Amino acid sequence: MRDTVENRVPVNAVVALLRPADSVLVQFTRTDKAGHFSFDSAPAGNFLLMVTHPYMGDYFDNITVTGGVNLDMGILYVTPKTKLLAEVIVRSGSPIRVKGDTVVYTADSFKVRPGANVEELLRRLPGISVDRDGKITAMGERVKKVLVDGEEFFGSDPGIATKNLRADAVKEVEVFDKKSDQAEFTGIDDGVKDKTINLKMKQQQGYFGKVELAGGLKDKYNNAAMINSFRNKRKMAAYGIMSNTGQTNLDWQDAQNYGGGADGMQSGISDDGGVFFIMNGNGDGYGNGSSGIPQNWNGGLHYSNKFGKDNKQSFNTSYKVTKINAPGETRTYSQVFLPDSSWNANSRSNRFNSTVKQAVNLTMDFNLDSLNSLKFTARLNKKNIKSTSDLYSEALANSGDTINNSRQNNSSKSDNSAVNATLLWRHKFKKLSRTLSVNTDFSWSESNNSGYQYSLNRYFDKGLPVLADTIDQQNSYDNAATGISTRLAYTEPLSKTFYMELSYLLSYNTNSSDRRTNARSPNGKYEDAIDSLSNSYVFDRLVHTPGLNFRMNKKKYNYSFGTAVGFSHFIQKNITEQSKTRYNYTNFFPRAAFNYKFKASQNLHFGYTGSTNAPTLEQLQPIKVNTDPLNIYVGNPGLVQSFRHNFDLNYNSYNVLKERNIWTDLNFTTTQHSFVQSSVVDSLGRRTYQTVNASGVYQLSFNSDYGFKIGESKVHYGVGPQASLTRNVDFINGVRNNTTTSSYGFAVNIRKNKENKYDLYLSPSFSWNHSRATVNSAANANYWMLEGWAEGRVMLPKKFEVGANVDAQLRQKDPRFSQNNNFTKLNLTLTKRFFKNNDFEMKFGVYDVLNQNRGYERNFDSYSFRESYYTTLRRFWLLTLTWNISKNGKPASFGF
Repeated sequence: MRDTVENRVPVNAVVALLRPADSVLVQFTRTDKAGHFSFDSAPAGNFLLMVTHPYMGDYFDNITVTGGVNLDMGILYVTPKTKLLAEVIVRSGSPIRVKGDTVVYTADSFKVRPGANVEELLRRLPGISVDRDGKITAMGERVKKVLVDGEEFFGSDPGIATKNLRADAVKEVEVFDKKSDQAEFTGIDDGVKDKTINLKMKQQQGYFGKVELAGGLKDKYNNAAMINSFRNKRKMAAYGIMSNTGQTNLDWQDAQNYGGGADGMQSGISDDGGVFFIMNGNGDGYGNGSSGIPQNWNGGLHYSNKFGKDNKQSFNTSYKVTKINAPGETRTYSQVFLPDSSWNANSRSNRFNSTVKQAVNLTMDFNLDSLNSLKFTARLNKKNIKSTSDLYSEALANSGDTINNSRQNNSSKSDNSAVNATLLWRHKFKKLSRTLSVNTDFSWSESNNSGYQYSLNRYFDKGLPVLADTIDQQNSYDNAATGISTRLAYTEPLSKTFYMELSYLLSYNTNSSDRRTNARSPNGKYEDAIDSLSNSYVFDRLVHTPGLNFRMNKKKYNYSFGTAVGFSHFIQKNITEQSKTRYNYTNFFPRAAFNYKFKASQNLHFGYTGSTNAPTLEQLQPIKVNTDPLNIYVGNPGLVQSFRHNFDLNYNSYNVLKERNIWTDLNFTTTQHSFVQSSVVDSLGRRTYQTVNASGVYQLSFNSDYGFKIGESKVHYGVGPQASLTRNVDFINGVRNNTTTSSYGFAVNIRKNKENKYDLYLSPSFSWNHSRATVNSAANANYWMLEGWAEGRVMLPKKFEVGANVDAQLRQKDPRFSQNNNFTKLNLTLTKRFFKNNDFEMKFGVYDVLNQNRGYERNFDSYSFRESYYTTLRRFWLLTLTWNISKNGKPASFGF
């Protein structure tokens, strides 16, 4: 007899013969020092052999004893209980469980192909979807952060973790609403939350990663490498990417790392979600959408560690650098609807953008003693952009006569820097749940932009030229912003389950903007200042916000409620005109939340928050911006704050035994004094617009997912009804226009997996869209849209694998646009894996086999329809070599 791990002899193990029918003991003996045993006079018959030992798992076997004949059973192997216990822990985990407000998925319960990354794993998880661009939605909400073992990984950039970490290195996937550090400490919600995924890694004690080299037709390449060294609490990682196939690995939340006015543009964001841009450059150079096909060089380093007694001190830092060159062409076809007329507009632009980005992230968390802790975070970002563009546009009457046309040549350079830092001190008193915390935030940003603009604009009346103008000017725009705020929060337990929080927030922000425009003088230099296009402006804000909140914690439910009152003092300084405007506001910030836990896997949540939003300096600055001479923006210093009400109701449930899950989310938002656009369009097609306040903007959305299996089938189904209703407001030539848009549809996902045989995944979605504008009934639209994504892999003998990926988009044709914009993108791959652990693979892929891929967008926005076509990557092939570096410190195995 031997044990299965160390091949040792279990001495004095009890070996018994039992009667199979009733387990009555017939005879027993013990093993000797050599592990041998025998029965002296066992009767003939069928018996149950049982072996027991204090340190070994029980062994059972059915044997037949024949009278007078010796039975040699050979070597019996028994397993140590420590080994059995470890296996029980792994196998006993439920596929999904709810832990408080967190949904936890056991990664190994959702099988993926060998070498799959985390993104593929997330596609398997009920309630989570990953779109074609890699953006993640969980329980109907966009995921903003992906953490690794509760900490940032190269900042909070979701793409780096999901695309580069292997799925088989993940132990659990946690989904939750991440609150602010201060709210997590006090236990009382402050209204800040981000949908977050945390990847809990398996214990790593060595190196693991991936190296990928790919090249193909038309000089296409996609080379990437990532290496990780995890040992206990220390994590080191590095990655590099060189690609011209669209892989950029950029941070989805990049825009919030920089101050207002970055990238050399005048911008504003309305409360209804609309965005307007007047570009000095034309795009940010990131290669998404209209910025063309990017060439990308991308790299980064990461280091994090926990140290000190009980690992209570932590250090986390990373550095990323990116360079992207993006040439591209965009063609746009539009229809514009005014209260009494309409016309067509077409444009074609060629551009080239070059972007260099650098980012440093730092987090330090110190537990000073048992009662005090300190956390410091810092973000440093720098971005440099160079852009050139050539644009031609024209407006045509319904009769075909030209209304106007414009040819523009622009070049710009933009240098942007930003620093954001937070210092949080947390103190626990000896009385349980009595706490004091102080959180200080500091932000600084600077944007320096310069550019040259040349445009020739012609205007017509009934097809006959009536006016022409030329713009030849140099623009510069410098913007700076500094902000500092401190929030004190004190919590006091009023009972064992009821808590009170007193808080006070003091914040100060100052923004400055300096715009200078010079016309070209006869000597060829840009030295003639244009006063009407130049202005220096400062916007200062001082806000005091005391608050009072309460929270009740019960086993089955918890709720919180409270409010804060904001006393705001704003000052607008027009430095150029030497004028100053002061105004004060008093705002209330009510907040309430209720959570009820029916059971561990069933939860109901309701929440309400109210918040204000101050206008940006760019929206306020009283100056014309003519970088697009046919669309001139004018600042509005008369803007007031907006106030947003948000209601959220969600329910989730999971039945482990039946493998059924339900996720639902109902959200309603309405905004008072929302920031919207007011446009004046003249008979020559020239538009002047600015931001104004208006009420009546709202958005209602419903998202759900119901996942289930039928019978003993291995097929997993998911059905998700979705609906949204949005009303936006704007003004056109003095007429209020309410645009109501509704969308109703459902998404289906079907997956079937058989380990080492095949993986199938199908995810179609259908929606019916309706848009109605009060400005002109001709602006109404109704159309259906069908989108589908499917992926399949079949494992063949000799470690071959055939894969296919299909992305299809079908839209109902609108009679106002001439082209059919349906397409199907089909990718086919053949993969061969080598060596014992599939450490090396070779893949040949043909991408966009049907040569139908097209860059296309359709927008029904306010009083205009627009279809855009932009440069995109068409059919090509790649041969890819991938080496999956082994983890746990073991070298790759090169034996078959």
